[in-house]
Amino acid sequence: MIMIYMKLILACLLAAAPFVYAAYMRSGKHSLPRVIKRLYEGMKKSDNFRNFFTLILLMVLVAYQYVDFHASTAIAEMLNNTGSCAGTATTISIYGKLMSSPYATIIAAGLSLPLFSYKLANRVLTELHNNQKLFLVVAMVAIALVLCVSVRFLIVFEVMAIILMAAVIYPNKNCKCIPLVSLA
Repeated sequence: MIMIYMKLILACLLAAAPFVYAAYMRSGKHSLPRVIKRLYEGMKKSDNFRNFFTLILLMVLVAYQYVDFHASTAIAEMLNNTGSCAGTATTISIYGKLMSSPYATIIAAGLSLPLFSYKLANRVLTELHNNQKLFLVVAMVAIALVLCVSVRFLIVFEVMAIILMAAVIYPNKNCKCIPLVSLA
């Protein structure tokens, strides 16, 4: 039951992240903590900092999938242990949407697997950061997957959303462009 609540908390945090970022940018205090500034500036100059960022991203994705897997397992056990038909219907209506499809788990793992290679992760994050059309296509595919296919593919949407959020803050190494995150 704890993993189910963890999954709900993580889903709420993921849903709130873009709004928190937008509110932060509108607030007028665009200065980031010194550690984040150092990481961002380091990612512009050094491959070691970029590798560190991709490792953090990979750990977040693996932890997120771990929580999702155990929450789905707990929901399946809860459905098996429910005795009455009315209790089963209530349980399915409440928790059934949180249970991930096995195919969704495999797809989410397949999306995370290439990020184990730094060169591939760097290429993917840089391309998503530089190419707005590709970014929008990936975002629309993620949204369409949940809306058109099934809600049980929510983990795939969440993994794609985390990768897209990482691509937004991943800086260009060779470009002297204005960053998306103001460092003033």
